[in-house]
Amino acid sequence: MAREKLSGIYIPVVTPFHRDESINFSAIKEITRFLADNGVTGIIPSGSTGEMIALTKEEQIAVNKAYIEAGHDNGIKVVASTGAYRTCDVVELSKAAESDGADGIMAVTPWYMGPNEKELLVHYKTIHDAISIPVMLYHNPYYSTVLMSDKFMAKLYLEGCIDAVKERQADVFRQQDLRHLTDDNFAIFYGYDVCPVETLCCWTDGWVCGTGNLFPKENAEVYKLAKGKKVEQAMKAHTELVRPYLHLFSEPDSNGDVLWLQIIKEGLKLRGIDAGYCRRPVLSELPEETLKRLKDTLKHYGYLD
Repeated sequence: MAREKLSGIYIPVVTPFHRDESINFSAIKEITRFLADNGVTGIIPSGSTGEMIALTKEEQIAVNKAYIEAGHDNGIKVVASTGAYRTCDVVELSKAAESDGADGIMAVTPWYMGPNEKELLVHYKTIHDAISIPVMLYHNPYYSTVLMSDKFMAKLYLEGCIDAVKERQADVFRQQDLRHLTDDNFAIFYGYDVCPVETLCCWTDGWVCGTGNLFPKENAEVYKLAKGKKVEQAMKAHTELVRPYLHLFSEPDSNGDVLWLQIIKEGLKLRGIDAGYCRRPVLSELPEETLKRLKDTLKHYGYLD
């Protein structure tokens, strides 16, 4: 039986930590309400932006459950990130997410000791067979060290191992290639921030937008126009609504760092949303130069006086 095809604009949400690094579950409701009120289709908890690798398995299950409940209370979908190195852990996390009501799961490739294609096929087939909700492959070679070909990703879909993909690479040709190698039932998500109009108008079903944590309304508008095939309006909206903040996530500070996670969390706090702190080894503090750029950008959008 075919599983529901995912589509829309999804935000990979932050995990809010107290200063002592415990999880602030109350803030999860506030964050979710903010995103839902600004027009997103759904959220993805416990991903890269959610500091998945800093969570224990039990914490990941708890964070996913809290966001699933908050998401559904606010009328949006939740695809739970259940990535882990061990296949058995991904299965356990995925079963828990399904039991808690997730609309799908997203699993990044195992990292560090990157598996080969045969191992990846068995890994994702095992996950897919263990649950009945959609399985989204998270292809992020920058973090996982696993670089898949388009043909192999298509093979995973055609052999019943995955139902969707978040393609993290910025090259929009990859989405075009995936569409031609599969069929219309395969859900392709653009997983970067710089070229959504180009791919949403043509090849992809959705957009997983990390910077949408801080600017959800702007990105939801671009998504709506692009999927509505209003190309010129979408281009104009991207130029006016998205490009003015992209420098925050692309231009390094004087130390050569792009502190994207800290910028998202601090930016949300400046907007009145308690996104909390990061969990070490990631340090929460922003350099003064970066904080000034962030505040100036929020003023440009009218979010700060």
